[in-house]
Amino acid sequence: MIRKGLLMSAPFLIAIWAMSVYGWLHVEPDAQLPVHWGMDGQPNRYGSVFEALFVMPLVFTGVVVLMAVLPLIDPRGSNLRRSSPAYLVTWIGVLVLLSAVHVAVVLAATGQLENAGADIMPQLVAGGVSILLIAIGNMLGKARPNWFFGIRTPWTLSSDLAWDKTHRVTGRLMVVGGLAMLAAAVLLPPRFAFATLLIGSLVPTFFGIVYSYFVWKSDPSRETHSSTDKDE
Repeated sequence: MIRKGLLMSAPFLIAIWAMSVYGWLHVEPDAQLPVHWGMDGQPNRYGSVFEALFVMPLVFTGVVVLMAVLPLIDPRGSNLRRSSPAYLVTWIGVLVLLSAVHVAVVLAATGQLENAGADIMPQLVAGGVSILLIAIGNMLGKARPNWFFGIRTPWTLSSDLAWDKTHRVTGRLMVVGGLAMLAAAVLLPPRFAFATLLIGSLVPTFFGIVYSYFVWKSDPSRETHSSTDKDE
């Protein structure tokens, strides 16, 4: 799984650094470049060339390293490897989203987005997050209990039943939320699309946390403090 993830990451890693070098060659060294956009699609904060062009690739590289290391240090690493479909979709999905945003930032820095319309950055972020949520939701039910990936609550980590049911239900809610967010990103003004983005991403997670407790309570084989004491 790790090798596959690294191989799939390599083209994105090369492309995102290449875009940064391209941008660096086409802007003045002391230029102030847009690094953040408001809901109206207009830049509302500017930063140095380093911040605009090289912080994202550094974050990107850090994400690749982190995703490669987690299966090695997880005490339940075998379960994390069994979760490879969901883990790889999340890994590569995050990289695709970061790459798309960085390409847009570089094009904005070099003046190539000026005639593309003010809504492109909000729609790119909202639409990209929506698609990522749909992709992860479709695969989340395949995740096995582990310490780093998934809905990790005290109840999912002490009951395999709570883990399985929580991830299946939460995954379906994420797909529904992602579809609603995607429709909002296409059809609604950016400020309403971002409100839908918050609701669609937070509600499934919050529901999963609460739901996991009730499933745990109904699981006769759940781990509890009293059962641990008896074993000792």
